[in-house]
Amino acid sequence: MTCFDRDTDSARLWAHFAKGRNVLMLAPRRIGKTVLLNRLRDESEAKGYRAIVLDVQGFREEKAFFQQMCAVIQEEIGFGASVLATFTERLRQTLKGSDAAGGDWRQLLLHTDWREFARHLLSHLNNDKEGKPWLVLLDEIPIFALALLETHGMQRVHDFLYTLRQFRQAYPNVRWLFTGSIGMDTVARRNSLEGALNDFEPYPLKPFDADTATRFLNHIAIANGRHMDPAAAQHIIARLGWLSPYYLEKIAEEASQQAASGQIIEAADADNAVEAMLGLDKRTYWSTWREHLDRNFPDPEQTHLFSLLATIARSPQGYASHDTLLGELNRGESVGVGQLRAYLDTLEADGYLVACDHADNCHRFRMGLLRDWWLRYVVA
Repeated sequence: MTCFDRDTDSARLWAHFAKGRNVLMLAPRRIGKTVLLNRLRDESEAKGYRAIVLDVQGFREEKAFFQQMCAVIQEEIGFGASVLATFTERLRQTLKGSDAAGGDWRQLLLHTDWREFARHLLSHLNNDKEGKPWLVLLDEIPIFALALLETHGMQRVHDFLYTLRQFRQAYPNVRWLFTGSIGMDTVARRNSLEGALNDFEPYPLKPFDADTATRFLNHIAIANGRHMDPAAAQHIIARLGWLSPYYLEKIAEEASQQAASGQIIEAADADNAVEAMLGLDKRTYWSTWREHLDRNFPDPEQTHLFSLLATIARSPQGYASHDTLLGELNRGESVGVGQLRAYLDTLEADGYLVACDHADNCHRFRMGLLRDWWLRYVVA
């Protein structure tokens, strides 16, 4: 995905890091989190930092987490091999005389408690010989936490997150940014782990506003040898509703294919492009929304979340009152108002729903096209 016009977000995040803060970036999927992380990494040298982007999706063990961290340091930082060589020698000296003292950092990790390994690694980074702070940009940490929970239980998740918190306090020259396609704040709240994150500065990453979205659509059209009529851009913005850079880019590219080479993208081209986005051949653009619920929420929560989304998608008005939603949930079992609120908070945090503008106590889909896709392929 193209990184476009995130200058303000980048500047604000660097200001937080300059003040020694760790950041919890809150944003649903398809809004450009990973693109922004890569931008921060690319800017880090000019800002006087060493930075790595660490995606821990798919890992289920603490040692795998730190193995990936070391591997990224070694592969992505120009002098990463020397950093890890010095760290390895330091750890060998600490473990001298034990069975774990031989081999490189991989063997040391294999035979060492992950807490001890992490403590030495972060202490080493904290005392960088050039005095530069390190920045660990951590993507999909909530998915890792949920996988750890599923594999080993709550105590392991508690120990991992609170141990990382202790390390953040002990090694302030290693700064962290947590983000992911599930809200880490939601995971922490649901599992009573909010204290493990209370040293983070929350930073909401928002979708584009209408002016930025218009400029972005024109940018993508020009990159594809076209120009976009303002009416076409407004049609796309109105139909999409929630201005995700990912979907704006996909629609603009599709609209460029609808228009003849070198010509103007008209409103009709934009309308055809929006409809094409809901075709079966574009299902990979949307399927992650359903897969997210399938993978990351156990029953009965998963069933209840699907029921809420189905009820709102089927509503002729495009929204549903909380009374209607509560009645739907109570068709099968007793669900209270507090539980409904928790479900709606989850669906808001993960990008599916938003509170209605016109009335209290009702919710609608955040993105019009997601509702159309959900109605066509999930609840139909």
